[in-house]
Amino acid sequence: MPGGKNLDSRDDAEPPPRVRIQVYRAPREACRSCALRPQCAPQKARPAWVRSITRSQEPAATSAFKAKMATEEAKQIYRQRSRIAEFPHAWIKERCGLRQFRCRGRLKATLEATWAALSYNLIRWFALRRRPTLTDAVLAPA
Repeated sequence: MPGGKNLDSRDDAEPPPRVRIQVYRAPREACRSCALRPQCAPQKARPAWVRSITRSQEPAATSAFKAKMATEEAKQIYRQRSRIAEFPHAWIKERCGLRQFRCRGRLKATLEATWAALSYNLIRWFALRRRPTLTDAVLAPA
């Protein structure tokens, strides 16, 4: 009840587990005499202005994830991720040309991403197999 006015609620909820958005509105007549009107709408926005307050509610899992990622330990782990995961992502984008999926649907997109990851893993495996090891260097004839 901002300014002592009752606002009508309109629920714009998306299917779970998405963000739930509630919009509270008041008719223009209620706003004309409100003392909080200068705070709610600037002078230039008043012709098309209707008083509304928007409140969003995230699912508990999203809030918990954001709280966890705000910790210093999570930030440290995330910094390590960039050294490990960013090169394969860049390789898949450039070498496989996978900047966006060529097909639609979760199953088909998953298959396309799986093939790209498999090709990256095979290339890395072949490169590691070709690299001489310390034992190969010791056993090689001089």
